[in-house]
Order: sequence, then structure tokens, then C-alpha cells
Amino acid sequence: MNIEIPVEGEGLADIELLTVEAGEPISALAVAFAAKSGIAVEELLVFEEDGEGPLVLDLLIEEGRGEITHHVHRVRKIEVVVFYNGEEARKEFPPSARVQRVLDWAVKVEKFHIDPPVAPEMELALHNTTTELPKRAHIGRYVKHPHHKLDLDLIRGVIPNG
Repeated sequence: MNIEIPVEGEGLADIELLTVEAGEPISALAVAFAAKSGIAVEELLVFEEDGEGPLVLDLLIEEGRGEITHHVHRVRKIEVVVFYNGEEARKEFPPSARVQRVLDWAVKVEKFHIDPPVAPEMELALHNTTTELPKRAHIGRYVKHPHHKLDLDLIRGVIPNG
């Protein structure tokens, strides 16, 4: 039985569905991604969304895998640098970390002095831009090999009048 698995990854602009056969190893997902991206399969790591480390490639794919967004990338960790009001903070995250996860960390960085009532209004944007990143996007989407670093700005989001 074929399973469609939602995947984000290095070089993809959005989530895409990759089809693999139930019962195949996770490495089949890396093979499908390699065919699409042109990246050598031997270089690829497969993560579950917000997972800390890559999955074991001989883990068998079961039906429930189609409910989980996966991330395929060549790096294990990305150094995220967040800039705000002349300050910066650094932390490593896996490429499968959602923007929301990084944002949750950034608004709590002490030296940024974000007031708790203002925290829900904050967003992340690529450094020196003002376009808010989608909170569900994986940070690995914005980092291409051989780079291992992502520079972001903490910005105040658009506040609707009401």
C-alpha cells in the first residue's frame, strides 16, 4: 500500500507529498527526496517534525507516518541567530524545528526584554526583511548546504485594528 508523507526539506519552498510503500524503511523517503532534489541520498538525514535527531533509516514505514510531517536535510543542527533591538541571541536547532518553536524560545531571551503581554504579537523574519515567516514552516527550509546558520529578526507582527 502506498503512503503519502508530507515532507519539508532543503531547497523546498513548501510542504510536498512524497509517496512511499508501507513496510519500506525510512530510507525510502530519503531516496524519494533525493530523486526530487538531486541531492545524493547518502548525504540525507530524515527527521520527524520538531524531532531532535534524525530517524534510524531502517525503521519501517507504517500507515500512521502519513499523519506526520517529516524533514529531509543534510545537516543535523542549524545555528539560529536572532536579532532584536541591537542585541542577538544564538541557539542550535534541528532543521525540522518549526519557526514557532524558535519564536517561543526567542521571546523568552532575557536580554531582549520582551514583555509577556507583547510576546504573542512577535514574529520572526529573515534577517533584514519584514516578511513574517510561516510559523509551521521548518527552519531547514531556509538553509541550504553547505550553510549551517540562519539569521532571523524578531519583529512585531501586524496588529489588526479591532
